Amino acid sequence: MPGDIGRERPLRQTQLNYTIWAAFSLPSNRCIIDEGSGAKERTIPVIDKEGLKSIFEFVNEVRGVDFALYRHATVTRKLELRLAETGSPDYRNYLSYLKSHPDELDKLIRALTIKVSNFFRNPLVYELLFTSVLPDLISEFGFLKIWSLGCAYGEEPYSVAILLRELLRRDRGNFDVKVLGTDIDAGAIEKGALGEFAEGELEEVKKKYLDSCFREVARQDPTVGHESVYRINNEIKSMVRLECADIVMGLEAKKKQRSKYNLILCRNVLIYMDKVLQQNILRNISDLIPVKGYLVIGESETLPSSGKDEFSQVFPGMKIFRKTA
Repeated sequence: MPGDIGRERPLRQTQLNYTIWAAFSLPSNRCIIDEGSGAKERTIPVIDKEGLKSIFEFVNEVRGVDFALYRHATVTRKLELRLAETGSPDYRNYLSYLKSHPDELDKLIRALTIKVSNFFRNPLVYELLFTSVLPDLISEFGFLKIWSLGCAYGEEPYSVAILLRELLRRDRGNFDVKVLGTDIDAGAIEKGALGEFAEGELEEVKKKYLDSCFREVARQDPTVGHESVYRINNEIKSMVRLECADIVMGLEAKKKQRSKYNLILCRNVLIYMDKVLQQNILRNISDLIPVKGYLVIGESETLPSSGKDEFSQVFPGMKIFRKTA
């Protein structure tokens, strides 16, 4: 290792090819950014807590999303990408840029929210939903209200609707089914509502579902290899409603409406939030699930100790829980 250069820290999820190098010989708030055409030095606002707080307050005021409760390491890393791409030297200058460029707010929210979702992601979870959880709910309740939190482009709620179509093929007309998907990113919701997905996004979709629930509508630009585009059919779309909503405000609104959902999926959302916010979200989720309803969280997520008094783990090793109290 050279004497004045530390380890490489790649910055991901940006259109520019940035690589930040920690330079031990530089002040703590300076770094070298390699843009592919030569390295240059610029300031990183490491300690500007007030500037960061001002950004959080502005976003919360305009969009009702409080990123101050998200994990700061993740938020500040993603913010650095936006500073770099907008040429803002620090948080305060970036805030001025935000206020004068309304489209940048959408880009910031898109950067701060993780979009890692596919149809039937983690197939074993869906296998258990199909063979055990959904049949149990159908038998126990006279209706199905399902909520997918942080649904990205709608892949998760659409996947659940495909399974329900299969299970209720004979009795669909006599059973009330509502599947809600929400995400903070309005652009993702708009794309999901269109219901068009590239062939590569459907790798985990079984052929029988691809044939019965999708229709090939177009092919993309030849430069990406003639990848097919599929549109989900109207029967599946009619079962799913996609809405743009912040998870915290959405849960609180549903509580005020005294809504009940017998299955809530909150997978790979909590890991990006601090423990206080995690507990608040799970407490609100618990209030919305009736006894004998189900909660599904991500593989790397855990229920807090308080949640273990209300939910029991249904399958060893799987993050599928049934409400018991």
